[in-house]
Amino acid sequence: MPSYPVLEFDWKVMPNIADNIWNAQMAGWERVLTYRGPLPDAMGRVIRSQTMKYEVDNQSYRIPTLPNTTFNSRDEYPFACTEEGAGPYGGRQPWVGHVPPVENFQQGGMLRAFLVKQGIVAGPNKKFEVRVINHPRGPVLPKLRD
Repeated sequence: MPSYPVLEFDWKVMPNIADNIWNAQMAGWERVLTYRGPLPDAMGRVIRSQTMKYEVDNQSYRIPTLPNTTFNSRDEYPFACTEEGAGPYGGRQPWVGHVPPVENFQQGGMLRAFLVKQGIVAGPNKKFEVRVINHPRGPVLPKLRD
């Protein structure tokens, strides 16, 4: 596998974000992501709206927030700013978990700082790897091949 810049999420620092990413990657979501660039406000709203919907028996539902808990922020992986994230019209549904708002806010700042530091701009050749470190259940296992 080619070498890409690595964005690490430490379970000891952001346990809920790291756990959400760890679970998504263990479920088969990509570890190498392609930055598509900042989303214009209108497109960002459409993508975020699609991200928070799911269907059961042709009935559409929204992934709820969890009021009166510390886990009342929804976090998607792969990130919305990546090609692997949600599509504008539900073409791709990312993994969504519930995390504390403070961790979700920190993650956004961490991702922005990482992209700037690494000089990553939109484009098909602007890939980066996402890793979770210090997870109590160990590293993400390699994806099984069909």
